[in-house]
Amino acid sequence: MKPEVLDLYDDNFNKLNKNIIRRVDQIPDGANIMQSYIIIKNDDKYLLEQTTERNNYKWVLPGGHVLSGETPEEALNRELNEELGITDIEYTKLDTVKFPYNSYIFNVFYSETQIDMDSLVFQPEEVTQIKCFTKDEVFKLINEVQIPRGYAYILQNYIK
Repeated sequence: MKPEVLDLYDDNFNKLNKNIIRRVDQIPDGANIMQSYIIIKNDDKYLLEQTTERNNYKWVLPGGHVLSGETPEEALNRELNEELGITDIEYTKLDTVKFPYNSYIFNVFYSETQIDMDSLVFQPEEVTQIKCFTKDEVFKLINEVQIPRGYAYILQNYIK
């Protein structure tokens, strides 16, 4: 697999003139990496992906790292295509936030585009299944620590 080069950003979301290789280099002090995630609402339920064994089969939002030179939207579109085979989805950007617990910046997107769950094609290295959950079910998964804290942070702050 080709190494993923990530740009580094300051706490105000400004790109620094530095980058790292994901899963090889440490994020330096005072720097952050950027990610783009999407909340997809289908008929009052929220689409989540179940990760592979590498990530302990946890439930997460679609999306991922913004690679060097990508915009947050380009990264989201690439990740949706890679992970689920989604190539045409309408969305809006809700926010860009600094995750308070580590060196991550999250771009948070939202969509109510109806997704045909049967037409999705999973990336087997990252996704074992997808499912839509009610808001109450999402919060139950968070309480059971079945959703990692970065995704939980987004869900707790952006689903109403």
